[in-house]
Amino acid sequence: MAVVGHMLSDAEKSTTSYQPLHPSVRPKLDPEYVAFHDKYIQFVEPDDVRPWHAIHTRRRRPFPPGTSQPVSVKEVRDVDLGDFPVRIFWPEGETPESGWPVLVWYHGGGWAIGGIENENDFCSRMCRDASCVVVTVGYRLCPEHPYPVPVEDALEALVWVHRQAASGALGIDTSRIAIGGTSAGGNLSAVTALKASLQQPKPIPLVLQLLLVPVIDNTATVDSTWSTRTHAPWLTPARMTWYRDMYLPNSKDALKWDASPNLAPAELLGKTPKTWIGIAEQDLLAPEAAAFADQLRTVGVDVDVEHYAGMTHTILAMNGK
Repeated sequence: MAVVGHMLSDAEKSTTSYQPLHPSVRPKLDPEYVAFHDKYIQFVEPDDVRPWHAIHTRRRRPFPPGTSQPVSVKEVRDVDLGDFPVRIFWPEGETPESGWPVLVWYHGGGWAIGGIENENDFCSRMCRDASCVVVTVGYRLCPEHPYPVPVEDALEALVWVHRQAASGALGIDTSRIAIGGTSAGGNLSAVTALKASLQQPKPIPLVLQLLLVPVIDNTATVDSTWSTRTHAPWLTPARMTWYRDMYLPNSKDALKWDASPNLAPAELLGKTPKTWIGIAEQDLLAPEAAAFADQLRTVGVDVDVEHYAGMTHTILAMNGK
């Protein structure tokens, strides 16, 4: 990832404030974020008001705009799975006899932006710091490939990793597979974790799930879950709706649990692996993430929640701060 990212570089050249902080939100935010937003984020033209051709030219660039570069790991390899690619990061050191633990990761971007170039700084740091293999998934994007295609790709990637683990091809341990994602990728992770428990002839065992600022409830509106975050920075109700409408052109699909995992039956939710949820306090999606944590606890799932006070949906954009 570029030091300040393509979007931040563009923002530095702009004098138009597209996304000024709302006065009611500014005092609730971390001062460091306020400075970051005022310097960069406010000058980034929102996707939902840009011409589609402008979005298309950068949709597979690193996103959100990070401020640090990937760290060195032992090996990075891209693999073409046919309809989509994955990028694999291996940690330094000798492969354990039982194989490395592995994290299957789904990037954010509203199901419409991003790819295996996304969040490489995060993925490489996870690989290094947790001493695990990380597989980031370049699932197909809407509007060309709306729901359920990204869901199908997300599951296919996990199934592929599990098969490779069983064969020993990747040097990973089938008993230590974790899954995770950020934003829309968090949605795909939550759904895929549930689908993993339904695989035949045997479920795919997962030891952990990591959800960072995830999309959980695709039925949410400003009249319900979003009512307390109507002036949320960056991911506004209008922008979230714009992404959602491309991903779910048939609005009735939002009622299906593989679009809104909070709508899954309790018995199925109870099969969710141990879950960590990172919630940015001033994120539009914070209430639904917190509600999902409570919902999982109710059905007996071990859940850890980390609240990031004064932070917004763009929390990964400050990963070098």
